[in-house]
Amino acid sequence: MFRIIKWFFYGFIFVLLWQVARVLDGNNEQLKGVTLRLSDDFEESAHNVLEQGQKNILDVQQNLADSVKRASQQYISEIMK
Repeated sequence: MFRIIKWFFYGFIFVLLWQVARVLDGNNEQLKGVTLRLSDDFEESAHNVLEQGQKNILDVQQNLADSVKRASQQYISEIMK
């Protein structure tokens, strides 16, 4: 009788540990999914920031070029008077 109880106890412990391992594995998979989703969001945000920075630099360059062009046109028109 004691052997049967002992084997039931061992079986119970085995099933319990197996279920705990499955739960931990499921949690690990969820964490991996969240991490991948966050890394994708961060990558997209960084990409957007870089694109915005490049656009701002191009706008500044264009504004500077337009200012130089206007200044040179004013200078030439003043010289021609």
